[in-house]
Amino acid sequence: MACSLQKLVSLMETCQADTLRLLNIGAAARLANWQRYEDDQEALVRFVHDRLLLSRANGYRLELKSGLSLERIVAYECPEIFSAEDREIALATLSGIGL
Repeated sequence: MACSLQKLVSLMETCQADTLRLLNIGAAARLANWQRYEDDQEALVRFVHDRLLLSRANGYRLELKSGLSLERIVAYECPEIFSAEDREIALATLSGIGL
């Protein structure tokens, strides 16, 4: 079953809450920009793609602290709506490769 916009939005809410709880308010505030796209799955996927390229260290830190990261969303929760490149970046980040 494909990842619905509703599921993606729910995952993004959890990711933002985990970022605030486990990392810091600055990272959570930057991530909060996803809310501009919560009614447009294609735009939200583009937002996540752009963030994957900018904030890899945060994704890895969230993984180490058992939080939900953008990378985990891309690689495991909704892989079918992201590109192969996005999934590769996400898996590398979750493994700590290239950080």
